Parts: sequence; C-alpha cells; structure tokens
Amino acid sequence: MKNINKIILGLLAVSLAFTSCEDEDKDPITVHIGDANKAAYVRINGYQSIVPVTDVPDAVFSATVNDRLGNVASWDLTVQLERGGDIIAGPADLVSLSSFPTDISITYDEIATALGLTTADISAGDFVRFLGTATGKDGKVWTFENFSASITGQPEQLQAFNFVVLIKCAPITDATVGGTWIANLQDSYGDGWDGAFLTFEIDGSGTDYTVSGGQGFEAIYEIDVPDGAELIISYTSGSFEGEHTFDLTSPDGPYGSYGPAPAPCVN
Repeated sequence: MKNINKIILGLLAVSLAFTSCEDEDKDPITVHIGDANKAAYVRINGYQSIVPVTDVPDAVFSATVNDRLGNVASWDLTVQLERGGDIIAGPADLVSLSSFPTDISITYDEIATALGLTTADISAGDFVRFLGTATGKDGKVWTFENFSASITGQPEQLQAFNFVVLIKCAPITDATVGGTWIANLQDSYGDGWDGAFLTFEIDGSGTDYTVSGGQGFEAIYEIDVPDGAELIISYTSGSFEGEHTFDLTSPDGPYGSYGPAPAPCVN
C-alpha cells in the first residue's frame, strides 16, 4: 500500500509540473517566476498585416510599440524579405526604441532601402519578416527564441519578436469579374500538381484548386463569382514546377495562359 501511495504522489507531482509549464507558456509576462525575472516582453499592434503588391510603393508600416511592465530598456527591430521559404535580402537594422509606448511609421520605400532594394523588388507572395530584440533593464536580452510557439504563433499575444507582413496579389481589374470563370489546370507528367494549387479569393474568402494524382494530366473547374465582388487569383508552387500550367477563361472569354512554373499572381 505504501508503494502504491508513493506512485500516486509521484504521478501527481509530474502532473502539477506539466500544468505549471503549460501555464507559463500561456503567459509571456511570467516566463520566469518572480517580478525581478519577468521577461522583457514587448507588444506591437495596429499594423497592416497584408499589403497588396500594387500598394507597396506608397505603403507605410505604422504600429504602436508598448512595454506593458515597464521593464524594457530598449527594443531593436530588424527586417528581412522572404520568397518561397528563402531569405532573399536581410536581415537589416530598421529601428531602435528606448521609450514606450511609441508610435512608429516606416515607409516600405525605407524598408526596401534598408534591405538594399527598391519597392519594385518586392513581389506578390513575398513575406516581409520583422524580428525584434528586447533588452531588459536588468541587462537580459530576449528574442523570439526565448518564447514558446504558443506565444509567438498567436496573433492575440501581439508579440513584437517575430511577425510578418504578406505582400498580396492585386485584384483582377482588366476583365469582367462577375460571372463564371473557368480554370483549366494541367500537369505535363500526368501525376498531379505535386502540392501546388491555384486560389480564387472572392471578397476575402479563398478556395484552392489543384490537379490530384487521380486526376493525372488535367482538372477543369468552373468558379462562379458574384457581380461586384473583389477577385484575386494566386498560385502557390509545389514540387516539379516545370510540369505545371493553367489556362483561365473569364466571363469575357480567354483570359490568359500561365506556366510552366507559374508566377504567384495572375494580375
């Protein structure tokens, strides 16, 4: 009986330990126990997380940066440009703050210059990734690596350590949008699109279309778009891109042919 009691007490101790760890993960302000060891946690909010590619030349990254506990000595922000999972420019220093709360306003022209680029080099489908580093008044340095995915991966945490802005494809403006669109997707090898897909986004709601392995060489879809809707058509690449092509027909007639290795945006 004594051995059974010991086992039960041991299991309870392990359970409490896991619960404690989970609670700490949920609250970024108490990464360590005790006021003197609380994380130098910085929040950022108010910025536009999606920017249409056509707006980039005149767009501004504006946000409010806040140190909720008053224990941050400084916060430094760097930026990098990512395309297809690769870093194509950066990281580059962008801004450094030592007082909070502070409003920041940085044009995308300034962001491009910091990266050694121009806004013309920023393409639809790109991610502009911002990486923050906070130094506490105790001298400790904090980056996104100090926080769990439950913090850095949740928008409601407003974390200022690792966040992105998506450069979005432009809406269709050179054809009648309302009506039936036909998407003819082809794979020259006959084994489907290998993870690639075409997205029709109608008024902010997207549906993905692909060629499955069972469909083989071709898949044809008819997409009904309401009158007055905003339509964005984008392509997400997979493997063996040289095999992938597609044709689009708008309500006006043939719209265009794309691929092999189609670009991320139709417009």
